[in-house]
Amino acid sequence: MDLSLTFDKYLDYTKEEAYTLFCNEKNLKILRRFVYVLIVVFGIVLLVNSLGISFFSISAMLMLFSCLASLFLGIYYKKIFSISNVRKYIFTILIATLLIFLITNVIERVFYPEQDKLIENVSKVEDKGESKVNDSGDIVIGDDERDSKSYTDIIFFFAIAILFFKLSRNEITQFYALIIGLPLITELIIFNSFETLKNVPVIIFTVLFYVIALTAESKRRKTFCKQYDYYHKKDFESHRMKKELNYAREIQLSMLPEREARFGDLEISAISIPATEVGGDYFDYFKISDDKVGVFICDVSGHGVASALLLSGLRSCMHLILEETSDPKEVFEKLNRMIRKTQNRKMFVTAVFTVIDMKKNTCILYNAGHLPPYKISGDSSELFKIKRHGITLGAMESIEPSNETNEMEFDFNKNDKLIFYTDGVNEALNSDKSEYGFEKLESFLNTNADRKPNDLLKKLVSDVNNFTQDTAQKDDLTILTIGRN
Repeated sequence: MDLSLTFDKYLDYTKEEAYTLFCNEKNLKILRRFVYVLIVVFGIVLLVNSLGISFFSISAMLMLFSCLASLFLGIYYKKIFSISNVRKYIFTILIATLLIFLITNVIERVFYPEQDKLIENVSKVEDKGESKVNDSGDIVIGDDERDSKSYTDIIFFFAIAILFFKLSRNEITQFYALIIGLPLITELIIFNSFETLKNVPVIIFTVLFYVIALTAESKRRKTFCKQYDYYHKKDFESHRMKKELNYAREIQLSMLPEREARFGDLEISAISIPATEVGGDYFDYFKISDDKVGVFICDVSGHGVASALLLSGLRSCMHLILEETSDPKEVFEKLNRMIRKTQNRKMFVTAVFTVIDMKKNTCILYNAGHLPPYKISGDSSELFKIKRHGITLGAMESIEPSNETNEMEFDFNKNDKLIFYTDGVNEALNSDKSEYGFEKLESFLNTNADRKPNDLLKKLVSDVNNFTQDTAQKDDLTILTIGRN
């Protein structure tokens, strides 16, 4: 059992949970093969019953139903079965199949007692239970011999089938008790013909396979636990760090506001997808007054823990600064001073902060070295790229010369839309290492200019994903779409 390449996923669980997961993954594959075997077995029994009795007999109809049910399970296997429910279905299918075979056997022996005779007109035999030869040389099988073989095939089939599933010791014990107990109880209660000596070979055979199943389970558990302990000890520190980073990712994502928000007639939709456990992108929006809403997006240089820590500080500062001022330029001047004082000047932040005034139908925007936002006109569906931007936060003592300003003010009317994004969009790579690029982004926005902000966001993310086709990305992806209704 070579788990060296895939064992990391088990280390996220306790040893017992990991072993259960491992067994269920195996059982999911084994159960599919077992369903195919049932299709064949039920089909063969159906054919035999149809030829020996009648296609319209009760037992043949039961076999036909069972064959069709197994075929249905085989066709829709992936939709029905999963790792979480496979063990439950193993119990259900095995017990149901056992009952079907038992019921079929009872029906055949009660309603068609003469079906196994090779000829109809035979001489009576005095020694009941022995095979005899009639005058024409045909062999006649005695009734006792047929009865002794009634459930042998059923018990043998299930005793072997259980060996292939990865079950616990208790489950194995329960199954083997059922496959011995149910047939013998049926024989005793319905036919009142239980004879210990005749069933001893079957019981011995089943007990032998029961011991084999328990031994295989013990060996499998021992081998898995040995592997688990080895990799847990070997990769303990890296695994601990991975868990801490995943926890940090959860905290970071929880710091983001809701993906959708409404402020009067203003609708905001946003998404942020880190490329690693913790990312360097952040977005937020703020209700400044009844008529004003602030929207913020930023991208810290680099990735990982350092970027996440700086983002945490930025978030706290933004909330504190907005208690004093909502002017975009003043907000960025304060943020710039914070970044210069608290980091080693090797990390920088690109950001956009905009204040939308729904009463005046205006938007004041300041871009600190970030990618240019886009505006879509509600009247003409024309796309505008807002190119003016200042200096990246943290790069210099001042974000702009004293005699210049990069703050912009423009109209933001009904049905207008704004699109903010980070470089995870335009620098998204496909398998050929080609970038999504600004051309594809602008073409998409032009084509979908009339969509609502939420729909536009979903379609854009889907378009980027279709381009990348599950290729691992190096940059975090964050998008905000803002619209007025």
